[in-house]
Amino acid sequence: MRLGKNNSSRCNIFQIFVVVIFALLGSRLFYLQIIKGEKYKNLSEKNRVKLKRIEAPRGKIFDSKGKLLVTNEAGYRLVYMKERKFDDEIVREISHLTGFEKEYIEKRIKYGEIFPYTRENILLEDLDEKEAHRIMEKLSDYPYLQVQTYSKRKYIYDTLASHVLGYVKKISAAEYKKLKGLGYTQRDIIGKNGVEKEYDLQLQGKAGYEYIEVNALNRIVKKLKTREPDQGKDIYLTIDKELQSHMEEYFKSKKLQGSAIAINPKNGEILAMVSYPTYSLNMFSSRISPKEWSKITNDRRRPLSDRAITGEYPPGSIFKIITATALLGKGLNPDETIYDPGYYQIGKWKWKSWKHGGHGFVNLKKALVESVNTYFYKLGDEMGYEPIVKTATKFGIGKKTGIDVPGERSGRLPDESWKRKYVKEGWYRGDTVNLSIGQGYLTMTPLQAAMAYCILANKGYAYRPHVVNYFKGSDSIESVLRDKYMETDVSQRYFDILNEDLIATVEQDNGTAKALRTQGIKVAAKTGSAQNSQYKKSHAWVAGYFPADNPEVVFVVFAEGAGGGGSIAGPAAKSMVDKYLELKGKE
Repeated sequence: MRLGKNNSSRCNIFQIFVVVIFALLGSRLFYLQIIKGEKYKNLSEKNRVKLKRIEAPRGKIFDSKGKLLVTNEAGYRLVYMKERKFDDEIVREISHLTGFEKEYIEKRIKYGEIFPYTRENILLEDLDEKEAHRIMEKLSDYPYLQVQTYSKRKYIYDTLASHVLGYVKKISAAEYKKLKGLGYTQRDIIGKNGVEKEYDLQLQGKAGYEYIEVNALNRIVKKLKTREPDQGKDIYLTIDKELQSHMEEYFKSKKLQGSAIAINPKNGEILAMVSYPTYSLNMFSSRISPKEWSKITNDRRRPLSDRAITGEYPPGSIFKIITATALLGKGLNPDETIYDPGYYQIGKWKWKSWKHGGHGFVNLKKALVESVNTYFYKLGDEMGYEPIVKTATKFGIGKKTGIDVPGERSGRLPDESWKRKYVKEGWYRGDTVNLSIGQGYLTMTPLQAAMAYCILANKGYAYRPHVVNYFKGSDSIESVLRDKYMETDVSQRYFDILNEDLIATVEQDNGTAKALRTQGIKVAAKTGSAQNSQYKKSHAWVAGYFPADNPEVVFVVFAEGAGGGGSIAGPAAKSMVDKYLELKGKE
């Protein structure tokens, strides 16, 4: 009988225990489903539904006549599905498939970039099409790998206008920190140089999105909602592809290093802006091997340097128009002559003329036509350096032009305060002598030289140089503002005198720019041969414009360490003039 009571007590205790357990479970369920139900419903929904960004196709780039220069193509990347735990065997298999070292593959799996939500780990990017298809054929043996396509930049002519166009690459950490307020993400591809960088916001477009449903393993189940991306705006350049290509080929064929610029002085549109040597844009937009990077960075020709806007060189005799303008402003009679014995002397210091025995009696026209240094030595020394510097400022020397290509430098317009600060010396008469013919401490970029001659061609003003004409969106066209870059108070009479003298420099048999004679059209030009410490030969320059009576093109050709301006730069510029006229005749 006692045993029965014990069994009954145990049964009651068990029943109470079960009731308590179910009560606890019930209260917990009530708490989770009723009290906290809405919260956990939202959390569940967030885990189930993900937002995936869809990259916008980057805008295309065209030349001035609508020829496609830059577009997009399919790129390929190999991704590892992160939910599959990797081991030595998987690493060994991927290494065998791709040809990459096991250590590299393991690092990419552990630390490589991961796509959010889909848990796809990028192993390799920029696979070429042949390699991508080879791997695709074997993917059935590698269920943890995928080959994905993405939009990749394609430069149709590879090296054409490489410094103008620039290239794209993945945003860096420093760039992201600077640009994230503008809507950039850590996975964006952005412009790194040239137009690609300057107009990146216009080219980027607006990303789309899609809501996707995923399962417990974070695999995509289905797409719920999609908003298609808006493609970036297309850009139409002022650059003429044919003229640009012609001058790049000219520099290549003559084995020259330097720059060639053609600009419309009436609106600032740059028709060609060559910096040679060029470099491969497609290579820079893709994965660069250490060997390729070493080759290009150790190239003595410095192909990455944009000589047109960052190269700072002594301009030599093309600067004489500045000194001549300053002299006219100080009352120079252009017909008055001085005698050139072949040198100019101050104390024991002697500056020689390029012509042995001198040029005899010289006036302003002869000084420009034959590039008589002694004329400018003597009159520049008597006038002093201040009027030369003041006049050079009116022609934009020593400051940036504001071109819509990043990286421009300002050159150097020296004066006494500059010399005391940087050379720790006062200004000597010899410094003025050198400055008067574009030597000494003075440096200019080829673009600055072009803008100075735009002011000369327009007789007092120039428009800001630009390489982009307009943007074209899906339903709009936006032109680039053409504002005046500079307007001077130089007398029109001085411009008329210089214009006549520069025409004579081309048309007279003793003119240093006679290589530019062109049948049926008047060309005005000045050559220059600038001494420098880097090369055995001088830098070769020529700058001018045509038609001289109503200029539509200003040109500058600069050849680094190539020799005489008349013999090297002159024929190069003539080739550009002829090509421009040929292309114009076809319109």
